[in-house]
Amino acid sequence: MNAQNSRVLVPGFALVAVVLTTLVVMVAGGGMMEIAYALGAGAGVGVVVVGSYTISSKKGLPNSHSVAIAGIALGVLVIIAISARLLTKFGA
Repeated sequence: MNAQNSRVLVPGFALVAVVLTTLVVMVAGGGMMEIAYALGAGAGVGVVVVGSYTISSKKGLPNSHSVAIAGIALGVLVIIAISARLLTKFGA
Protein backbone atom coordinates (compact mmCIF):
# COMPACT_ATOMS: atom_id res chain seq x y z
CA MET A 1 0.00 0.00 0.00
CA ASN A 2 1.15 3.49 -0.79
CA ALA A 3 1.39 5.26 2.58
CA GLN A 4 1.50 8.69 0.93
CA ASN A 5 -1.87 8.33 -0.81
CA SER A 6 -4.83 8.31 1.56
CA ARG A 7 -7.13 7.15 -1.24
CA VAL A 8 -5.24 3.86 -1.19
CA LEU A 9 -4.27 3.66 2.48
CA VAL A 10 -7.69 3.98 4.14
CA PRO A 11 -9.53 1.42 1.97
CA GLY A 12 -6.50 -0.87 2.25
CA PHE A 13 -6.65 -0.81 6.03
CA ALA A 14 -10.43 -1.29 5.92
CA LEU A 15 -9.99 -4.36 3.72
CA VAL A 16 -7.33 -5.79 6.03
CA ALA A 17 -9.61 -5.18 9.05
CA VAL A 18 -12.56 -6.96 7.38
CA VAL A 19 -10.44 -9.94 6.36
CA LEU A 20 -8.84 -10.29 9.79
CA THR A 21 -12.19 -9.94 11.58
CA THR A 22 -13.71 -12.65 9.40
CA LEU A 23 -10.70 -14.90 9.94
CA VAL A 24 -10.78 -14.50 13.73
CA VAL A 25 -14.51 -15.24 13.91
CA MET A 26 -14.11 -18.31 11.70
CA VAL A 27 -11.18 -19.63 13.75
CA ALA A 28 -13.20 -19.09 16.94
CA GLY A 29 -15.94 -21.31 15.51
CA GLY A 30 -18.47 -18.64 14.61
CA GLY A 31 -20.94 -18.81 11.78
CA MET A 32 -22.35 -16.26 9.39
CA MET A 33 -24.43 -14.58 12.10
CA GLU A 34 -21.38 -13.97 14.30
CA ILE A 35 -19.44 -12.62 11.33
CA ALA A 36 -22.29 -10.20 10.60
CA TYR A 37 -22.36 -9.06 14.25
CA ALA A 38 -18.58 -8.58 14.33
CA LEU A 39 -18.46 -6.65 11.06
CA GLY A 40 -21.45 -4.52 12.07
CA ALA A 41 -19.92 -3.68 15.43
CA GLY A 42 -16.58 -2.93 13.79
CA ALA A 43 -18.25 -0.60 11.29
CA GLY A 44 -20.09 1.20 14.09
CA VAL A 45 -16.95 1.66 16.15
CA GLY A 46 -15.04 2.79 13.08
CA VAL A 47 -17.67 5.41 12.26
CA VAL A 48 -17.61 6.81 15.80
CA VAL A 49 -13.81 6.91 16.12
CA VAL A 50 -13.04 8.19 12.62
CA GLY A 51 -15.97 10.60 12.80
CA SER A 52 -14.83 12.10 16.08
CA TYR A 53 -11.31 12.53 14.69
CA THR A 54 -12.59 14.11 11.48
CA ILE A 55 -14.97 16.51 13.20
CA SER A 56 -12.37 17.66 15.69
CA SER A 57 -9.80 18.15 12.92
CA LYS A 58 -12.24 20.21 10.88
CA LYS A 59 -12.95 22.39 13.91
CA GLY A 60 -9.31 23.45 13.86
CA LEU A 61 -7.88 21.38 16.70
CA PRO A 62 -4.28 20.20 16.39
CA ASN A 63 -3.70 16.67 15.17
CA SER A 64 -2.68 15.45 18.64
CA HIS A 65 -5.91 16.74 20.18
CA SER A 66 -7.97 15.09 17.46
CA VAL A 67 -6.24 11.77 18.12
CA ALA A 68 -6.89 12.19 21.85
CA ILE A 69 -10.59 12.79 21.23
CA ALA A 70 -10.78 9.71 19.01
CA GLY A 71 -9.02 7.69 21.74
CA ILE A 72 -11.48 8.90 24.35
CA ALA A 73 -14.39 7.96 22.06
CA LEU A 74 -12.92 4.47 21.64
CA GLY A 75 -12.41 4.15 25.40
CA VAL A 76 -16.02 5.11 26.08
CA LEU A 77 -17.21 2.48 23.58
CA VAL A 78 -15.04 -0.16 25.26
CA ILE A 79 -16.45 0.72 28.69
CA ILE A 80 -20.00 0.50 27.30
CA ALA A 81 -19.25 -2.90 25.74
CA ILE A 82 -17.74 -4.27 28.96
CA SER A 83 -20.64 -2.96 31.04
CA ALA A 84 -23.19 -4.46 28.65
CA ARG A 85 -21.41 -7.82 28.74
CA LEU A 86 -21.25 -7.84 32.53
CA LEU A 87 -24.92 -6.87 32.87
CA THR A 88 -26.09 -9.51 30.42
CA LYS A 89 -23.88 -12.23 31.87
CA PHE A 90 -24.35 -11.60 35.58
CA GLY A 91 -27.48 -9.42 35.70
CA ALA A 92 -28.10 -6.11 37.39
